[in-house]
Amino acid sequence: MNIRNFILFLFLGSCCTDLMAQGRDTLLQILRKSAPDSNRIITMLKLSNYYLDKPGDERTDMDSTAYYANKAAELSRQLRLPRYYYKCIVTKACLSATLHDYLKANELFSSAANYYEQNNYIKEAALIWLMFGDFIMYTDVPNAAIRKKAYANSYKLFSAAGMKQESADLLGKVADANMVLGNLNEAEKELLSVIRQYKALKYRKVYLAYYLLAEVLYRKNEIKKGLLARIETTNLFEQDPNRNDNDGAMYYFCLAGAYYNDQQEQNALEAYLKSMKFSEKVNFKDYYYLCIRGIALCNSKLSRCREGLEFIKKFENRFPDRNVYQTMLLLSSKIQLYTQSGELERAGKLIKEFRTASKEVHDALPQKKEFYRIDNYISISDPLLRFYMKKQQWDKFEAAFKELNAMPKKGRSVLIKRRMLYYAYTIDSVKRNFFSALKNYISITKLNDSINNLKLTKQIHELESQYRLLAKDKTIQELHSETAIQKATLERRNAQFYGLIAGSFFILILACVTWYAYRHKIRINRHLSAKQSQINEQNRCLSILLDDKEKLIVEKDDLLVQKEWLLKEVHHRVKNNLQIVISLLYGQSSHLQSDEAVRAIRNIQNQIQSIAIIHQKLYTRSGLSTVRLKDYVHDLIGYLSGVYTPELRKIKITQNIDPIKLDPAQAVPVGLIMNEAVTNAIKYAFDGSGGEIKITASALNSKRVRLVIADNGKGFKHLENRASNLGMEMMAALSRQINGCFERKNDNGAVIVISFDIIDASVVKPALSDLRTLFT
Repeated sequence: MNIRNFILFLFLGSCCTDLMAQGRDTLLQILRKSAPDSNRIITMLKLSNYYLDKPGDERTDMDSTAYYANKAAELSRQLRLPRYYYKCIVTKACLSATLHDYLKANELFSSAANYYEQNNYIKEAALIWLMFGDFIMYTDVPNAAIRKKAYANSYKLFSAAGMKQESADLLGKVADANMVLGNLNEAEKELLSVIRQYKALKYRKVYLAYYLLAEVLYRKNEIKKGLLARIETTNLFEQDPNRNDNDGAMYYFCLAGAYYNDQQEQNALEAYLKSMKFSEKVNFKDYYYLCIRGIALCNSKLSRCREGLEFIKKFENRFPDRNVYQTMLLLSSKIQLYTQSGELERAGKLIKEFRTASKEVHDALPQKKEFYRIDNYISISDPLLRFYMKKQQWDKFEAAFKELNAMPKKGRSVLIKRRMLYYAYTIDSVKRNFFSALKNYISITKLNDSINNLKLTKQIHELESQYRLLAKDKTIQELHSETAIQKATLERRNAQFYGLIAGSFFILILACVTWYAYRHKIRINRHLSAKQSQINEQNRCLSILLDDKEKLIVEKDDLLVQKEWLLKEVHHRVKNNLQIVISLLYGQSSHLQSDEAVRAIRNIQNQIQSIAIIHQKLYTRSGLSTVRLKDYVHDLIGYLSGVYTPELRKIKITQNIDPIKLDPAQAVPVGLIMNEAVTNAIKYAFDGSGGEIKITASALNSKRVRLVIADNGKGFKHLENRASNLGMEMMAALSRQINGCFERKNDNGAVIVISFDIIDASVVKPALSDLRTLFT
């Protein structure tokens, strides 16, 4: 079982982690070479658990488990290693539980748990008791008391350790054990406590406790309270985004049965259809055919037998490989509808096949002790008895009744008791045994009164109304919360108004520069295209005029040199124009009175300078197609050092840049991001004591780059909300421009991470199209 392997991992550490990796032969070789120390103990424990975890319960494997566990325990005692000794005890306890020797297992588990508890390993002691409880199946009624004791001990230890979630889970297991033992009132109280604890912990799967509570109420024959618990189970299940489809099939099937028992056939139909969809999705064949039978019963109650038969015909062959139990369900459904509609001849043709299937299912009931299975078998057999009643075949009716009545009666639900009393009443009436018939009739009336208690029905309606009111209040509260969020967003946008004006001005300048560069590039491309056409024509002539070959080659080289010169001139002029813009901004800032406007212009100057450095790199070296990121970062930090000289006296900037080359179209956004991140770190990350800024650019592979700007300063104040300043939004937009991922987090200071692929200029989105969204 999974829980056993998990807990053994906690106790045995590496002893269990590599059992799959190390085969038996390897472990035996290690054992033969080992000295009598803790390593030998670990190896023997590995061997012991290797045999314990093998599929099946072969006697030779169990003997090998016991042999190595005993040897390991003996060596642990000789070396006076108590922790290893009790690890051996846990393994021996698991072996005893696997062999269903629960008395010996209880003694061993108790010994190990007491040791860990006395040495203040409370969690480990609690897990030992939990593992012991999980070894015992919930259907094992004779050992249910031992199972309850194990869970109760685990619950106490988890509670003492302050582990609220685990203690609530264990209290639910204790309640489950009490339910199996028949302590239904105690189980109900425990489950109500579990529900309160889950709600306090805001645990989404509180519906698990409601489902178990509904089971307890069903066993207590509190049909209407059980229906309310079923409704609560499915409502909470639907609210869980991580819900399990297997649970959905089970919950809606139980809800449908509760509706049917409360004579709400239409609601039952809807729930059966939902359960059927879940069952088909997860291949739950039993639930699928149980739903078909439930839908047949609802249609029979609603006098829609023809619709019920058509439904069965449409869906009965969804799973062709049906077993005998599923076949019995389909036959029961058809007999029910044929009998109800008066088509007794068709129903009679199915009786022989149904009796054959029912006998096989009856013989397969596990010791006839699970009352759920017994209740279900009696319910599925009901159409057979109703057919005999319609045909007035009273001998066969009585024989079928005696067969059902001979099954164990303990734990039967009130609905099955009422049905069996009705069968007995019918037989007594036919035999004219009126005194016995009257006695059965009175018993049926009492059961009906307990099921249809008007006061209880009123209480349930009141509880349902309270639930709807609470849901309405919750909706109103959520609306108020949304209004407050919208108001805060509006106020924040108003506060950013002046910043948006400055940003709009920046976008306008950037748009003009981009448009100019774009038009200029088009002109150059046209010119180069024309030149290329000339070269192609000249190459065509080479095949005819071999004597002009050298001349044409020289001309082509001259054109390429001219092209490179032109590109350098373009980058030079762009750089000069950007310097002019920076100078104009500097001159304008000297006449401004607002410090905020001056800071905004300074920030714009830094961003333009980061672009200018790229163009400078492109015209000052031979390669024009790429920018060396390492050189670019060095120049950018040098520039910022000149701008922020006072602030940088106590700030150390460390660079660790891999040899990465970027396309200019990609280098511009990257430069803007680094400029913004480093400037923000210099301005806001540190107090008077200074700090360190680390810039790391790593080539994850030939195409992927990871850029990290980190400081050991104050860090971000709020991570869960959307970036609250223009700088963060700009960096996020520029990251999207280069098809990258932008992330910010706190890790001993602020950390900004940008991951992107090195791509061609044609793939990079225009800056204007991304950045415009910052100001809308």
